[in-house]
Amino acid sequence: MERIVDLSGPIENGMWGYGVLPGMGGLVPSVEIDTFATIEAHGFFSSRISMSTVSGTYLEAGSHILPDGKNINEYPPERFIRPAKVIRLPEQEPEALVDAGLLNEHAPVIEPGDAIVVDTGWHRRWNRPGYVLECPHYRQDALEWVLAKKPSIFGVDVPCIEAAWSEDDGEEKGSLLAELFGTDALLLAPLVNLDLVRKLSGTLYCFPLPLVGTSGAPARVLFAEG
Repeated sequence: MERIVDLSGPIENGMWGYGVLPGMGGLVPSVEIDTFATIEAHGFFSSRISMSTVSGTYLEAGSHILPDGKNINEYPPERFIRPAKVIRLPEQEPEALVDAGLLNEHAPVIEPGDAIVVDTGWHRRWNRPGYVLECPHYRQDALEWVLAKKPSIFGVDVPCIEAAWSEDDGEEKGSLLAELFGTDALLLAPLVNLDLVRKLSGTLYCFPLPLVGTSGAPARVLFAEG
């Protein structure tokens, strides 16, 4: 039997969010989960959930950045189940910049259509102070290296892949994401538990909520070692 590792972060009250980014305060809602019915009072237990589509671990499609990009519901289910390769980097420091040379040094053989998952070690800081603003980022040449591999899904353990989102450089915001989505690749972020993955080759299962008309959705993500 294949060994399964859950790579999706828990969604809970008080968790990290993108509202801490410059210009995002008051725009991106925080996660709110509250109980509106209990077994004692109503005979059943249920909760109300309020959150953005970029909450927890999520799968994102082109309409997140591109005016003519696809919504997440426009992809067939087989796009969410892909052969995957994990690139395990030495643990990156806060605000580190990941470049193409580093990826190439630690990458296994990657085939076109594979999902590429990069482990920077940042997943260990899930929900800790500085998780969003201090995370490692990807240089332009790093993304070019990834795109040259023609991945179906690019999975990362950081909440922001480009440094511009943590700065006041409005002109550069979204440029790396636009290049990624322009190839019809999907972005999977941010992942956790990558240190539990023993084999760096397997199958990635991404199950986004079946939301209609949104660029992405929170997802349950499993890695089957093989």
